[in-house]
Amino acid sequence: MLCISCLFPVLLSCANSSSSASTSSPAGTSTTVVPSSPPEWKKCGDIECASISVPFNYASPELGSFTLPLTRLRALDDDLRQGVLLVNPGGPGAPGSSLAQNAAYYFSKDLMTHFDIVGWDPRGTGASTPAFDCGDSYNDFFANERTVASTQKFVDTCKAKNPEIISYMSTAASARDMNTIRLALGEEKISYFGFSYGSTLGATWATLFPDTVQGAVFDASATPNSTSAERRLTQAEGFEKQLTAFLAQCSKNSSCAFHNNGKAEQAFDDLLATEATANATVVLTATASSLYDDSAWEDLAQALKSAQDGNGQPLRDLYNSYYYQDAGYEDSRNVSEASIATICDDESQRMSTAEVDAQLISFTRVAPRFGNFFGRDYTCSLWPTQKSSQEQLKISSTAAIVVIGSTNDPVTPLASSQSMSAALQNSRFISVSSSRHTSYLKNSCATQLVDAFLIQGTMPPSNSQC
Repeated sequence: MLCISCLFPVLLSCANSSSSASTSSPAGTSTTVVPSSPPEWKKCGDIECASISVPFNYASPELGSFTLPLTRLRALDDDLRQGVLLVNPGGPGAPGSSLAQNAAYYFSKDLMTHFDIVGWDPRGTGASTPAFDCGDSYNDFFANERTVASTQKFVDTCKAKNPEIISYMSTAASARDMNTIRLALGEEKISYFGFSYGSTLGATWATLFPDTVQGAVFDASATPNSTSAERRLTQAEGFEKQLTAFLAQCSKNSSCAFHNNGKAEQAFDDLLATEATANATVVLTATASSLYDDSAWEDLAQALKSAQDGNGQPLRDLYNSYYYQDAGYEDSRNVSEASIATICDDESQRMSTAEVDAQLISFTRVAPRFGNFFGRDYTCSLWPTQKSSQEQLKISSTAAIVVIGSTNDPVTPLASSQSMSAALQNSRFISVSSSRHTSYLKNSCATQLVDAFLIQGTMPPSNSQC
């Protein structure tokens, strides 16, 4: 359910450029590496855990390998078991091994009854080794206004600390890892559930390996086959719309902590104007992190009121929580760096720094508050991997897939999820009336349709509405 990349300038930047390249990939990249042995599962509390080795580069396995942690919650009823449900929480850059341990939070009991829930930490993330980590430099980088100079310093640090793997963090490579996991589990076909960026990862897998898909669900998708700039612009507009709705509700409701005598919008703008650049970045990050779900609006209002009264700690807490700086998130501390590595490895149409500056006007036009925040992204422009080396895929699959979109999702707007569904020839779309990012288990109608699809193979009616 995570879109970690949505809050630094390179948002939920998904795997595919807008290139019209065919689904065929560069020579050798489609090589399948068959695991030498099945995973050795052991008990890890209430679940099982293991690991698997995957090559940095499937075309050249001799270059080295990642070790990916796997977790499994076995189907609750062996007699009803229908196979494996591979799951991903989003990102990019987010570890997914915790999903099996926390399956009841993410999935219905019906799904848990019928499927082994299998999670993993994608290459370079979480407890995978080697992990993509730029050290402490990212704290200052994300907390301050991004300039060409500060971005170059950050990129140089990332390259110096990750020389072996910086070129091997792409979504296409992770999709190939999914197939390797399938082979290691001894399954002819598997089912898949991807939230947010997990939809892009799943769509890439379904494009590369359509015959191995038993069924897949994508909950909240970015527009496929689009550039990073196009996706960032769409999301900047979505967050601006959601912020406007939040502030309007605060102005209308005297019970809102940030009511400000019915002038919440002006109060928010005044707060930004009085903050130093670094603090303004924290304010915008904390605010955006609370716009994923309207159930978080009350806490956001309280935090903004505290900042207005001179106490910025609640906003800083929201910021720290978003970037996994709280205690207990040690395995997620590199989410931000791994996210950027994946985004930039995926992006084959990188803009120059001058082009980034030139397109800022488009961002500020549709998103006066968030436009500069989302649009000023030099990271991929300066990323050290070669554009020409990136595998270019056009999302297109005949596999059976259900795509869910929310009407007021600021992260992956409804039109983005609809575009994903349109790119998949045998998909069905579910529209959910909601102001939340992701819908499964939050909407009973969508949950029932998804469960019927995955368990019974019953496709939802065309353009279902919940």
